[in-house]
Amino acid sequence: MRALAAAALLFALSACSGGEEPAPQEAPAPTETALGKSLAVDYPPDGAEDATALTLGVAGVTKAPARDLALFAVPDGMQAYYVRVVMGNRGPADAAFPEGAPWWVRAAGDVLVPATPAPSGLSTCKAPRLGATLAAGRTVRGCLLYFVPEGTAVESVDFQPGDVTTAVRWLS
Repeated sequence: MRALAAAALLFALSACSGGEEPAPQEAPAPTETALGKSLAVDYPPDGAEDATALTLGVAGVTKAPARDLALFAVPDGMQAYYVRVVMGNRGPADAAFPEGAPWWVRAAGDVLVPATPAPSGLSTCKAPRLGATLAAGRTVRGCLLYFVPEGTAVESVDFQPGDVTTAVRWLS
C-alpha cells in the first residue's frame, strides 16, 4: 500500500514538472585577454558594499636570466619567471588585500603557482609597492617572481580573488 502511494506521489510530482529535467548550467568561465591589455574589474567580485573598480594589466612574462639569480638560491628543477603587472584603483573605495594581491601563474596541467617574494638584492624584479590596501586613485606597477618546474609551459597570468570563475586571465 505504501509503495503504491509513493508511486502515485512520484507520478503526480513528475506530471507537475512537465516531466523534463532542467538542462545543466555551465559555470561562468574566467575572463581572458592578451598580454599587454588592461581590464577593469569589480573588486571584491562578490558585490560587497565596499566594492571598488580596479584596472589590471600584465605587460609581459619573461624567463629570468640565470645571471640575475646567480647570487640567490633557485630551487632545483625550477625556472624563474618575471611577470610585470600594473594595478590601479579607480574607486570609490580602498581595495583590501589582507593576504596580498591574488596574482598567480597558471602552468600546464591547470596548476596555479603563487608569486615568490623576490630577494631584496634583486634589482631587476621589484614587487609593486602594495600594502594591505590599495587606496582609491592609486596605481602601482612592478614585477612578480615565480618559480615554475623546468619544462612546464606558462599558460597564463591570473588575477584570481576567489574561485576560478572570478579570475581575469592574461594568456601567454
